[in-house]
Amino acid sequence: MSKRVWSLLMLFVILTSFISFCYASDTAAPNIELLFPDLKYEVKDKMGRVTFKYYYAIREVHQATRIGFIQGYDDGTFKPFDSIKRSEFVKMLIVLATNRNFDFSSVESEYNTWWGGYIAVAEMQGIVNRGQFTLEEWEEPITRLEAVMMLSKTQIKMKGIPQNQIGKLVYKDIDSLTDDEKALLLHAVKYDLLEGMKDGSIELFEPNKNFTRGEAAAALMRIY
Repeated sequence: MSKRVWSLLMLFVILTSFISFCYASDTAAPNIELLFPDLKYEVKDKMGRVTFKYYYAIREVHQATRIGFIQGYDDGTFKPFDSIKRSEFVKMLIVLATNRNFDFSSVESEYNTWWGGYIAVAEMQGIVNRGQFTLEEWEEPITRLEAVMMLSKTQIKMKGIPQNQIGKLVYKDIDSLTDDEKALLLHAVKYDLLEGMKDGSIELFEPNKNFTRGEAAAALMRIY
């Protein structure tokens, strides 16, 4: 066998192995349903026919739980459509952007809770304003607008990414937002911090809608 033929044969073997590896990696996601079965859920079409869909951020959910930013429940589910508390989300953001081995309970805080130290650090870094929420409000669900503001500020202030000022917002339900909120929303669109924002495929931002656990996992992995 000539050297040229041998070289071509080896190249074919290498390319075939690479393509097989990529295909295996790309098709591995559905196996995650074995970890969290509720990432596959039942839906009905207009005719009432039942089909099943995978949660859009199945890979990000897997990454986030593997790294430890967010966990599943004791019953083996993840509950991607459940809301997430403001305190829980800030805790994950701060752990994400700082040293995960740091003892945040040692940070002095006005809140005598397990999450007080994380809130104090977020205030120091300018991610949230001091006194922005009461003790009770920190335990309530975070909204999509609040989450986007915190995500953008974390990228800008703690990850060192320049704030994006280029582009146009097309959402029809953001007239009540302040100029500063719109500017941070524009940054989030640029970096696709929420599903569907970058390509402009949705017309409504729904700023007051509760942010979900699945959305949180996906957003965290996009600024990781």
